[in-house]
Amino acid sequence: MKNKKLIITSMLGATLFGSSLILTSKSAQAAVKETPVNGTVTVKYDGKGKVNLLNSDGAYQNQYVSKNSQWKAFTKATINNQEMYRLGSEKQWIPSKFTQFNEKGAENNTPAVNGREESYKGHVATVVYHGRGGVSLLDKNGKHTKQYVANNSTWKTLGKAVINGQTVYRIGSENQWLPAQYSVIDKAYQNPAGYYQVQYSQIKPTGKVGYTVGRGYEGIKTWLIMRRLGTFGGYANYNWATYNAVRRFQASHHLPVTGNVDVNTWQKLGFTRNSFYDIDSYIAPLGASKTQGRSAHIEAMIRQAYKYLGKPYIVGASSSPQYGTDCSGLAMQALYAGGINPQSASSINHAHPGNEWNSRNLWADRRLKTVPYSQRQRGDLIFYYQPGTRTIWHVAIYLGNNQVIESWPPRIMVQPIINGQRNIIAGVKRPFI
Repeated sequence: MKNKKLIITSMLGATLFGSSLILTSKSAQAAVKETPVNGTVTVKYDGKGKVNLLNSDGAYQNQYVSKNSQWKAFTKATINNQEMYRLGSEKQWIPSKFTQFNEKGAENNTPAVNGREESYKGHVATVVYHGRGGVSLLDKNGKHTKQYVANNSTWKTLGKAVINGQTVYRIGSENQWLPAQYSVIDKAYQNPAGYYQVQYSQIKPTGKVGYTVGRGYEGIKTWLIMRRLGTFGGYANYNWATYNAVRRFQASHHLPVTGNVDVNTWQKLGFTRNSFYDIDSYIAPLGASKTQGRSAHIEAMIRQAYKYLGKPYIVGASSSPQYGTDCSGLAMQALYAGGINPQSASSINHAHPGNEWNSRNLWADRRLKTVPYSQRQRGDLIFYYQPGTRTIWHVAIYLGNNQVIESWPPRIMVQPIINGQRNIIAGVKRPFI
């Protein structure tokens, strides 16, 4: 097809209703307080040229919308004291003062075509084109428009029809039809080769489920044992005091005096047998399907992290949301929910001696893509140096808007990306590419 300069590069679900535009962002929704809306906005602007879009930080982007063009509005929010509508990704916000909002959703108006349109919602079309430039969209009469979609961009489908003998999918208005010959329906989202592949069957725990706890161990079991025996002092490490307390407990309850806690000692301490295994075996359930795009997997990751919000910081812990975690333990469970199983770390082995610094293993893992700090996006992992050294000692999950969710003493919380507790950023890793 003919090469054009104007290419619409979509994010999943950024439905277009108006004139041509360069959309380049595929990042996920920024961490601003958004309110869903159901309708369209018409661009109303009395000046010259087009209206400049902004990102979720309120910074202007190299993206513009034309006067009188119509767009589906997904959410509204106040950014830098200015009400805005989100037209697509976190980099596609328009000030409400330049719009007229129509409560009735434009997607409910079925366009007339010269072929019977079938409802085709719930599917995703991926553009597959081996020529130069982008794929030209067609209008309702089958004529080429001045709008193009880029190779590998993904779009939600709204309808399906045959126009002039050609099968097409509607991805926006009546003048935005994508030829079926240049698309693949419900193509699975996947990272490029060389990076961690997104999994679509439940991730299994790596390590021994039901391990015996002894000296040097950390994690949830150690935390519970120390609290039960009164040896916990704010740091869940199976120390000599805990070892000796376990020996005394075993001797008084006619158990083998080993100083280690196996399942029998665990039960005598008052815990259930099932919990001895359940704590080890917990892996966050997958939160996105294979036909959903990158944004959905990032959101699954962040939803899982938020389940731990307010729970205590527990060194070596990475189990279910009923407990706390440490920084890398939180990152691991969040990655599991998004479909990534980092082989450089394991939620079970995280509690074992020698696994105290899995944040360093994740940082060194080449199967997680390194990106410049200036290009950070929602869902990236932010790594920090220990002050005075170049040693990794912390990892957090980036939410956008210069906020992270992290496990840092005393609890899991949302914090500015840089603050007085940890402020020397080592770099950024991107799990979902």
